[in-house]
Parts: sequence; structure tokens; C-alpha cells
Amino acid sequence: MDLTVEKIILQSAGSLSVAIIAFLLMVLQLVFFFRKPRFPLYSWSVGISFSAMLYAVGVFFEYNFPPGGINQFAGRLEWTAIVLLIHILYGFTFSYFTIDGKRYHLFAGIFHLIVIIFIWSTDFIVSDQFVSRHFIGLANPFIEPDLGPLGPGFVLYGFLACLIAIAIWFRRKDSGDRFKNLFLLGIVFWTLLGIHDGLAALGMRTCQYLMEYGFLVLSFLVIWIVFSRFYEMLSEDKYRMITEFINDGILVVQDGVVVFENPACRALNGQSVVGWTADNLSLIFSEADKEQICKYYDALLHSEDQIDAIVVNIRKGGNEESIVEIKANVIQYNSSIAVLAVLRDITERIRKEEELKNKEEKLIRLKKMEALGLLAGGVAHDLNNVLSGIVSYPELILMDLPEDSEIRQMIFTIQDSGKRAAAIVNELLMIARGASIKKKVMNLNAVISAYIRSPEHSKLLMFHPRVKVETNLERQLLNIEGSLMHFDKIVMNLVSNAAEAIEGDGKVIISTANRYLDQALHGYSEIPKGEYAVLTVEDDGPGIDQEDLYRIFEPFYTKKVMGRSGTGLGLTLVWNVVQDHGFHIDMISNKNGTRFDIYCNTTRDRPVDETSPLQLTHISGHGERILVVDDVKSQREITCAVLDRLGYTSESVSCGEEAVSYIEKNGGVDLLLIDMIMDPGMNGRETYEQIIKIQPAQKAIIASGFAETDDVRQVLAAGAAKFIRKPIIIQELGKAVKETLYSNE
Repeated sequence: MDLTVEKIILQSAGSLSVAIIAFLLMVLQLVFFFRKPRFPLYSWSVGISFSAMLYAVGVFFEYNFPPGGINQFAGRLEWTAIVLLIHILYGFTFSYFTIDGKRYHLFAGIFHLIVIIFIWSTDFIVSDQFVSRHFIGLANPFIEPDLGPLGPGFVLYGFLACLIAIAIWFRRKDSGDRFKNLFLLGIVFWTLLGIHDGLAALGMRTCQYLMEYGFLVLSFLVIWIVFSRFYEMLSEDKYRMITEFINDGILVVQDGVVVFENPACRALNGQSVVGWTADNLSLIFSEADKEQICKYYDALLHSEDQIDAIVVNIRKGGNEESIVEIKANVIQYNSSIAVLAVLRDITERIRKEEELKNKEEKLIRLKKMEALGLLAGGVAHDLNNVLSGIVSYPELILMDLPEDSEIRQMIFTIQDSGKRAAAIVNELLMIARGASIKKKVMNLNAVISAYIRSPEHSKLLMFHPRVKVETNLERQLLNIEGSLMHFDKIVMNLVSNAAEAIEGDGKVIISTANRYLDQALHGYSEIPKGEYAVLTVEDDGPGIDQEDLYRIFEPFYTKKVMGRSGTGLGLTLVWNVVQDHGFHIDMISNKNGTRFDIYCNTTRDRPVDETSPLQLTHISGHGERILVVDDVKSQREITCAVLDRLGYTSESVSCGEEAVSYIEKNGGVDLLLIDMIMDPGMNGRETYEQIIKIQPAQKAIIASGFAETDDVRQVLAAGAAKFIRKPIIIQELGKAVKETLYSNE
């Protein structure tokens, strides 16, 4: 057939124009697609233009060729273009809204491929027979392949696919809202023309085929959307470059939807919130802050005044919350009004401020106690001079008075009052900070045993007959360096205070224990990690009111009746003696009772009155090599000193990694002594597991300041021989080493 310009059917000129324009659009977009940065939407946009070109070419050939192979080819080309457009339409939608479309492309791709095969290889969709269409306003009939038996079903499928795509765009509330109406206009226009052409294909009398114009309009609109989004992306990249390394979170909300965030914002929220609506965004805030956030957002949009920053709690996931300061302003973003919010995590700042406040309060209390101590010392010194006459002269007077003198009882009363005043002065002298304290090696168990046998304790039990006093003493308690007289006062005052706190029947328990802290203990005061002998006095009384907890160590601060239950200086004396010794005090109180823990630094020296030498023969070694693995230098030194004293050859390393390296380089040792908790790096369990891979038969003992944990049980199950508690006791360590080394003999 002659396809010169004079012979082309006039009505097909529009189809030819659509094909040429679609081809040019496709080439233009391919040029942009291969430019950097790559933009995935261009590939889908190219596909839409390609589908438009195929469809327009098919219609053009149907207009201008009689029934035959070319006309048949053109008809199949049209239906193929429709299948491609449906698939590409969903690909564009998923890519635009960043929806994961892998499953769709897999299953829909297989289905559409089968449909295309049916179109080209069977007459189920496109028939081998031709049919003439008499369109309104067209002089000559339009000849095209008729629909096959599945053709009407395919027309219905195309219609439903378009409706679903329209529904997806209607329902989505995303950063694409600005282009939603534009895209919907294109897809609805194409669908309406498709319905018109579908009715024509089903045999209804209509105007000539118009759907190629729907293809063209959709292509133009999609290109416009893609170009706009591309330049928005470039603009967002500029924002990202600026905000990428900012520690504060940056968030942009536009039309009630989050359209931008920086990495710091994602880290702060624990997830990406781009695309979230205001309702979704409110879920990350605590219930108490939601109303505050809503009011703040409304004020930003509707008030001309400067809005101050607000502080809210943000949930990251689970129960973890961060305290965040939000400062926001209204800006122009992509030619529209938006809210730019800066989110600053102030959790650590608030924590440090509270920590600093607590430290300042403790420092004030310490200075107050120190000042009171100095005052007490000065007053006591002056009172001693005054009391000398009051205590001494009554004795001289009594020596000269006859036994039946009427004033003898009065003199006794003066003398007794003087002695009581002298006792108070003595306590004031003990309270005086900086007073000379003679320290010597002592054992707390001996102090407690002596107190239990003392007249003061018997007198206490007489005044409180319904209170039982029990002891629970560590048999191998480590020694401390301290003042025996002062610690006798500590025990007496703590027990007396506990007994007086009990209303009715009750129990006071005095206990001692060796305790090793692997990390600092943040209690009533901060107790650094280390090795301690701990004196504990606890009662089952009603406890101390929370508002009184931080004042109980102040002189004369008491809820008891002054003059009937002591001087009001008991706990002040305890506090000052502990501070003067460089020891630490912890205190816990609730409705079930009160507990005082005195943490005393230990020593390996023995009291001077312990003259009997420690028998080490049965636990001594013969030069066996023992590797000590501990992250605390002082612990390594103590343990190695004990092992050397017992006749072993000791070496030490400071972490699990060094221990593994030592074994790899030197081979096994006779015994490993491994600390369970080492930070940073491998813990005891991980260290042992690595070593037995190198030396499967390696003997080991595990040590820890904590009770037997799951990690300890796992190490014992893996082959370690024993577990010993810190602090290290020479008898316990020697026995454990001896038994482990000779366990197979």
C-alpha cells in the first residue's frame, strides 16, 4: 500500500503525531535517565512513553492498511501496549511511593508475559478474523482484528486495573500529595478514553479510537511529575549535604506529612518517619506530650509571634525514652509552606544536670557536716575545761561529807550530771572532723563480739526486751585498718538506733561479709569498685521517712524525744568516723525496715595480737605455673602475691585477649585463674572458651565478686574446675588451687 502523505487517511494523522511525540519524549527521558544522579522514576516514565508510541503506531497502521498481516500485527501491538502500560503504571506508582513492589513485579510480570504470549500466538484475545467499525463522523469503515473469546475479559481486566491504581493514589497520604491530583487527572483521562475505545472494540457505535491521546496526555503529565520530583530530589540532596553531619535531628513537615529527615533524626526516633502523617508521628511521643505537640504545631501555623522551644519525651521503641528539645519555624519548602523542626536530644544533659545537682547537694551536706564537726570539736574542748570542776569537785566534797549528810544525794546528782555531760563531750570530740585517729589492723568480727558481751548491750536489751539481736558473721572476714574505740561506738550506735526504731516485737541483725565490687556502687554515696569488709546493721522497723533520709546524719536531728533516747549525736558520730577513716556508707530504708552498710577497705596485714602463724604447708605448691587474668591491677598484684607466698610461680595479664595470646605463644600453664567480669573486651566465659580451643585440657578456676551467674555455670559446665568468690582469701584460694592441680591424682 502506498503510504505517501497524499494517501494517508486524515484521521490517522493524529495517531502518527502521537507516535512521533511519544518517541521524542522517550529519547529525551533516556538522556536524563543516564545522567547522574540516576533517578528510577525516569525508567518508568520512559516505559509509559514507549507504550504510548507502540499504541499510536498500531492505530496508525490499522487506519492505513487493509485486512492482512500488517493490520493483524498492528492490532496485536495495540493490546501489547495496553498490557505494558498497566504493568508500568503500577511500577511507577510503587517507585513513587517507595512501596516494595518485588512481589508484584514477580507475579504480575509472569501473568502479563503469559497474556502477551496469548496475544501474539493465539486468537483467544485478538482474533484472526477482521471486523469493520463504522465510527461516527468517519466516512470509511475502520478495519481491525476482532476480539477473541477472552477479549472482553481482557477489556474488563484493563478497566479494573486502572480503578485499583486510581484507588492507590487516592488513599496514599505522602510527600506526593502535591502531584496526586495531576497524576489522577492523567490516569482518569486515559481510563475514560480507554472505556470509550473498549466499548468500540466490543461493537458499540462510538467515535473513532481516541485512547492514543490518553496515552499522550498521561505521558506528558508523568514527565512533568518526574521532572519536578527530580529537581526536588536535587534540592533535598542539598539539604542532606547541609544536614548530614549535624548532631541535631532535622525534620520537615508539609501538608501534615513528614517530607524530609536527616540521619540524626532517624537515629533519634529509632526509625525513619518520612511519609508519616501527623497522626502517625504522634505515636512516638508520650501520652502526656501529645496535646502539647498539637498546640505547638497549631501555634506555629497560625501565630505570628515567636514560639519558644518545647521539651518532650520521645519513645524509641520498647520502653526506651529520650528527652528532646524541639524548636520549629515555618519555612518555604519546594514552593510551599512547611514546618522545619530541629530536635535536640538533651537526655544526657538533663542526666548530667541532675547528677551535678545531687553532687552539689551532697557536697553541701558534707561541708555542713564538716563545719558542724569543727564546731563540735571547739565546743567540746571548751566544755572539757568547764566540766573538770563539775566532775572532780563532787568527789572531793563526798570524801569529806558524813554518810548521813542531807546534801549527799544532791552532790551525787551533780556528779552524775557531770559524767553524762562528759560523755556527750566525748562524743563531740569523736564527731570533730580532723581529730587524731589511731589506726591499727583489726577485725570487725572481734569488735562485734566484744560489743555483744558488753554492759552497754545488756542495758540496751533491758530497755528493749521485745527486740532480738542476732549476728551473722563471715568466718574468714578480711581485716581492716581502723580505730577500735571508734568502731565500737559505730556498732553501739547503729544497734541502739535500730532497736529504738522498732515498735513492739522486732529483730536487729548484725552481719559482716567480704564483698568485691566489680564496678562502682551508686547508693546513698558513691562507693568505688574494690575489695571491702562490710559491716551491716539492719532492722525490721517501720523505716525512715523519705524526707528525713538526707538529714539523719545531722547533729541533733532526731524524731525521738531529746534526753530520753540518747543525745541525738549517734548517727552523726557514725558518719564522721566513717568519713575520717576514708570508708563508705550506704543506707536503704523502706516500710520493711532500715539497713546500714559500712564499706571498709581491707588489708592483708594481721592484727598485732594474732601471734600464731598461719599454717600454709597443706596448701602450698611446688613452683607450678599459674596465669592470673584480671582487669584490675590491684587484684592482679594481690592474687600474685598470695600465690607466690604459697610457693607457686605466678604471671598475670590484664584482659582475656592477652590471656589467649599468651597461651598461643607459650602453650598451656598448670592453672588459669580468670576473673569473670572484665571490661572492656572478653569476659571470663569468652576467654575460657577461646583458650580451650587452643588447649582443650587446660585447668582453670573462675573468680568473681558476684554470686554464681549463668556465665559462671556455663564455664563450669565447659570444664573449669572451681568458682571462688572475691575478695581473695588465702586459705580458700590455696585450697582451691591445690584441689584443682591434683584433682586427677
